[in-house]
Amino acid sequence: MSADKIIYCLERLSDYRDFERLCSALLAGTDYPGIEPLGGTGDGGRDAIIRTDESGRRIVFAYTVRADWRNKLKGDCARVREKKHDPEVFVFVCTSALNASEKDVAHALVETEFGWKLDLYDIERLRVQLVGPQRHLVAQHPGIFTPMFFPQAGGQSLSESKDTILIDHVDADHALATWLSRRLTIAGYRTWCRGTAPLAGENPDDSVRKLMEVRAVLFLPLLSLASLDDQLFLERCAMASSKDNFVLPCSCVEGTDPRLPSRLKPLSPARFSGSWKAGLEEVLGRLSSIGTVPKLEAEQGRQIALRDYLPTRVTVARPEPVIANVFPLHLPATMLLYDLTRSLSADEVGTLRQRWAFIELNAYRLVAFTPPPDGSIPLAKTLRTPEFLWADIPLRDGKKTENLAKELARRSLEVVALQKGLQYCTDREVFYFPERDGRDWNQAFAHIDGRQTHVQLTGMRTKGWGDRASKFRYQLSPRFQPQRDVDGTWNVVLTIYVRCTDEEGKVYEGKEIGRRRKVVTKTWWNKDWIARLLGVVQALQTEPGRIEVGDGNRALVMETKPLSWECPVGLDVQALAGMADFGEELAGFRTREDGDDEAVVPTVEEAPAQ
Repeated sequence: MSADKIIYCLERLSDYRDFERLCSALLAGTDYPGIEPLGGTGDGGRDAIIRTDESGRRIVFAYTVRADWRNKLKGDCARVREKKHDPEVFVFVCTSALNASEKDVAHALVETEFGWKLDLYDIERLRVQLVGPQRHLVAQHPGIFTPMFFPQAGGQSLSESKDTILIDHVDADHALATWLSRRLTIAGYRTWCRGTAPLAGENPDDSVRKLMEVRAVLFLPLLSLASLDDQLFLERCAMASSKDNFVLPCSCVEGTDPRLPSRLKPLSPARFSGSWKAGLEEVLGRLSSIGTVPKLEAEQGRQIALRDYLPTRVTVARPEPVIANVFPLHLPATMLLYDLTRSLSADEVGTLRQRWAFIELNAYRLVAFTPPPDGSIPLAKTLRTPEFLWADIPLRDGKKTENLAKELARRSLEVVALQKGLQYCTDREVFYFPERDGRDWNQAFAHIDGRQTHVQLTGMRTKGWGDRASKFRYQLSPRFQPQRDVDGTWNVVLTIYVRCTDEEGKVYEGKEIGRRRKVVTKTWWNKDWIARLLGVVQALQTEPGRIEVGDGNRALVMETKPLSWECPVGLDVQALAGMADFGEELAGFRTREDGDDEAVVPTVEEAPAQ
């Protein structure tokens, strides 16, 4: 764990939108008060801009939480140049810790390759700002600086940030207090109201006092007959009135009550006794006169606090197909039984499985959908091979026939995989596409819309940078999961496992498996997964549109066209086109490095071809 709480939270943040807001707010408080956030989509490689500052410079800002900050920097610069934004200054913010050499390389890269001046903020430079002149931002971003390290009271961070109007009241005045809080919020002020705050498990009096010390820019006590009978409420009023220009009483009673603390009596209250609207106007007038500006508007740069609270609309009212990684399956009606004169050795079983799909019911009996290769097993003499309608018989030799059908279907498809040139990995227990003739397996296939294209089923990737860079290989591995739907139909769920090895073909172990697979798949989205899914299944087809094992009525057939449905609501392709950068950031989050080795299960959806 990092010794510094701010660095620890920045290294493990999980809200990229909030990180963008934090960066824009922080930069607005430094040398870039005119910063203009651009929103979450279609930003052309820019997270914010200054079109022209006081010196006449055009400035572009880009933020990242990716560990490969160097690639992100170069990629964003290239995209900004491609879009012809032509900045004089490129401001880049990342959550990596950079040493002096890395910073020098980054500055040289931007200056020599793009001709711009680079202003680089790494995690340490962010920390210096957040513990110094910009410390108020810690409290304003609880999604990043979490309560585990930055305690809260009443749902508010207790990090110092004088930015909140604190409305104090007793239960009897709940209606007025919540109304006042909402109206001030609509006007753009940050408010905290005791009646709407999450105080479960807390002492309300202690929470109000703590927030009064570290968060309140103004204290609004609601004075009523009920609140003036509450001793704790009066104590809080006395405590607040010891600060100059800190208290604005909101009175629901006529005249001055003798129970008021002595320092509160001389203050003229906002009168709510006659009209709530009139009282609100007095509060707003007072806020304006003391220079308290709305915090939810242009506090430090236009629209920083409000940007992207509303999600981009990405759906349109037109039908669109949805494609699943599920393929129709047709099974033979009967299973064949084979009695043996002796049991098979382990070597014989292993060799036989490469040519024939079968299950051992016991040491002397096998069951299968199709006959075995001639002379491959020591058969007991019989006039006719016994068979049975497995769908009508729940159990056979103590085993569920539905489970037998699932396993036979899977083994049949694995036999096809071996016949098509796939190899078996004993370490990961998967069949994988190897290189062909010393080159990557580049598979031609027909896409959903009928166009002919191709996709790589094997490849090379690099993990790390510089001296720590290491190349490795990956191979796609199909995993078949036959299943029976509730309507009685059969299908196969096809998932794709990504097998990673070093350049010599040795598979990785433990946590390194997950790390390498993330390098391979982090930029694969729906369009990438569906291409690989179709490439894998069409590489195995025995004839166009199907994978067939067996002949005639004993044939097992899996169709290579996936199941699809027409959804009445479609996706807005233009809106989604701008989300590539945001999706890349999400994929690049510095996730915990675990040893998860489950199959990668794609969600495959495809918009109609444009």
